[in-house]
Amino acid sequence: MVRVFVLSALALVLAACNSAPAAQPRAATAAQPTTAAAPASAAAPANTVSCAEFASQGAGGAPINIGADGSLTGATSNFGVGMKRGIEICAKEFNDAGGYQGRKINVAILDDQVKPELAVANVTRFLQQDKVIAIIGPVNSGNALAYLPKVEEAEVPDIVPVSTSVQVVYVDANNQPAAVYGDPGVHPRKWVFRSSMQDNFQVETILGYAKSKGWDAIGIMNDTTGYGTASKATADKIIPTQGFKILAQDTYNVGDTDMTSQLQKMKDAGVKQIINFGLGPEDANLLISAKKINYNVQFSGAWGWSDPLVPQLAGKDLAEGVVTVASFTPDQSAAAADFHQKMLRDYGEDPFPIAPAQAYDATRMLLLALSKSGPDSAKLRDAIEGLDGFKGVTAAPSKPFGPDRHHSLEGKDMFPAVWKNGELVKAQ
Repeated sequence: MVRVFVLSALALVLAACNSAPAAQPRAATAAQPTTAAAPASAAAPANTVSCAEFASQGAGGAPINIGADGSLTGATSNFGVGMKRGIEICAKEFNDAGGYQGRKINVAILDDQVKPELAVANVTRFLQQDKVIAIIGPVNSGNALAYLPKVEEAEVPDIVPVSTSVQVVYVDANNQPAAVYGDPGVHPRKWVFRSSMQDNFQVETILGYAKSKGWDAIGIMNDTTGYGTASKATADKIIPTQGFKILAQDTYNVGDTDMTSQLQKMKDAGVKQIINFGLGPEDANLLISAKKINYNVQFSGAWGWSDPLVPQLAGKDLAEGVVTVASFTPDQSAAAADFHQKMLRDYGEDPFPIAPAQAYDATRMLLLALSKSGPDSAKLRDAIEGLDGFKGVTAAPSKPFGPDRHHSLEGKDMFPAVWKNGELVKAQ
């Protein structure tokens, strides 16, 4: 049994969403070197990787500013704190080895508290005050959709390490957000790239598992955030093409604790399997609500279900058997295992390994491109799109991107995972 390593008694839940005023976003500056710089050519152990590989010596100069936006507090803080840690490890490796021609990178990591308006404020600061050459983030698709117009107008590249909605990276022939990658006329946003699992592949992975188990009575539920709405639009298009009939659909709001009325409708419609797009707290409340009405339904969905908050809030017994999607385990390669040890070394835990791993690779992609292009946003964008010879800790390929492809992970890199006795493992 291969463990996906997401459960920990030490959840990464920080302060509540209202812990900081929106006008004063909290910043964490990543990777100020604490030791003398290592030689730029310092090699990583065999079959492992280090962001020091992309560093170079030089005359030095002013730091190179990069912005990172994510949910360090709020409902998706497990994702956001993991993202922050992955960025910090990579940035420190790069800076300690010399940076870019002797110039350090300065990564300002701001908390958006899962609030679109605060994400917009953070990105505005990055662009107008910090004069960043690139952005890493965000966690939440709704926040991305809110701030991307500013990124595109400023012509600054953004690598998305956590958000999964297709619409964040792809638009249709009319340059409107696209629900499905691969549809005619769909093409990538010029300035946006992704190192995270994309929703169309997640839905296909779940449906492949559903076919293998003979599921035949599906309902769809989603939260009303930008993420839930966009992901549900993707599912609406894909599910019928796979021969499944959708018997019922319903929504809920972030913060809802009682979903018994929606679930009763699902039960009355004969739904036996619910594919859900939501965040950890609401996912847990779905399980609790189903128990209240004695509804023994198979829950599944995108990787919001993989948040350690789900079994922590609902209990491991209610989480038992819930199916979701994963793409990373610390034992999948020497590079992945080495990165897991870095997380344990620096933070004493690695409760949600996929989030920091995807963020580490996003930062690594950015720094590899920087080493080739220099700190010019337009040249940097072109270098990201043309990356070749990349090696990361996730399953990202040697050429992660191209003119028609701005996501690094494909369906073949993903697998169904299931909660078993409080641990997320590969589904059989």
